[in-house]
Amino acid sequence: MSRQSTSTKPQISTQTLILLCVGWAIFSLLFFLLFSASPPGAERPLWYLRGIYLLEMGAFLGAALLCFRNWRSHQIVSGRGVWLAIGLGMLSFFLGDAIFGTWEVIWGQDPAVSPADLFFILTYIFLGWGMLQAVLPRRLHLDLTQWGIIGGVGLAGVVIAFFVNYYAAQEDAQALGEFPPKIEQVNFVSTESIAQAPAPPNATDDSSGEVLNQAIPPAEEENSSSAPDWVIKLDAQLEPLEGIVTFLYVIGDCILITIAATLLVAFWGGRFSESWKLIAIAAFCLYIADMIFAFIANNPNIEYEGGGVWEVFWTFSGVFFALGAAVEYGISTRSRRSLRRKRG
Repeated sequence: MSRQSTSTKPQISTQTLILLCVGWAIFSLLFFLLFSASPPGAERPLWYLRGIYLLEMGAFLGAALLCFRNWRSHQIVSGRGVWLAIGLGMLSFFLGDAIFGTWEVIWGQDPAVSPADLFFILTYIFLGWGMLQAVLPRRLHLDLTQWGIIGGVGLAGVVIAFFVNYYAAQEDAQALGEFPPKIEQVNFVSTESIAQAPAPPNATDDSSGEVLNQAIPPAEEENSSSAPDWVIKLDAQLEPLEGIVTFLYVIGDCILITIAATLLVAFWGGRFSESWKLIAIAAFCLYIADMIFAFIANNPNIEYEGGGVWEVFWTFSGVFFALGAAVEYGISTRSRRSLRRKRG
């Protein structure tokens, strides 16, 4: 009796976790729809930006905890290493979101490259590693139609990613003017010629005839930032890496969408397919959010402002990863219990 009492630990049921995830997704969608609209010319309030970061971070942190629970369980059918890698990916996205939120919301910075990008790139690495571990051990017996679906989805993902990040940005720049823009010739006048030039009649004083000093409007001071000096210096040092970071994001998105399509085809049908369908949907949501962000960030005609409705896809991605982990745990534990009963 003592062994049974110590081995059984109170845990949240799979059905309760699923209801919590669905409720989180519905609340996030309503939050975006109700409060994302702002008056023309006005910025979105600070409490709204903090709210969306909390929703995204909560979704990915919950997904990380559920993935680590699967990793610690010896009953998981798909393998513990799979969920360790996916859990590390969820934790990396959570840390990246926390850093980027600090840069944007607290310090008012909008850098081209920040330390958060390191954790976001690690997210793609860990997710690719985990999802490949789920696919490679399976002996895939796919027909030509299934391979065609995987190839078509992967090719479409690659084309869209490169178009949004490179070709579309160049086309938009050419639409605004010449690419690169033509620099008009400017005639610079020396100070000596200004001193020797006769003063205009309306610029002299009637009594002394001396030239009045023209009031030169001072240059507008840049907006003061609350960021520490080391943050500003770090952003300046990381800015030259923008091209490399963008290329890594493109490669990560292309690999992610291809593996997600493979998961859908490989795990279509069967007892343990439900969890991996949810994981594939989570990868598609992450890809959609990344592509919309890249399109807005690379389009000079659109000014990026955090908190758009489309950002809910990032939250959806974390929710679907959490759902996949919860469903996988529930199916694995039920299957082991049924095997024990049959053996008994």
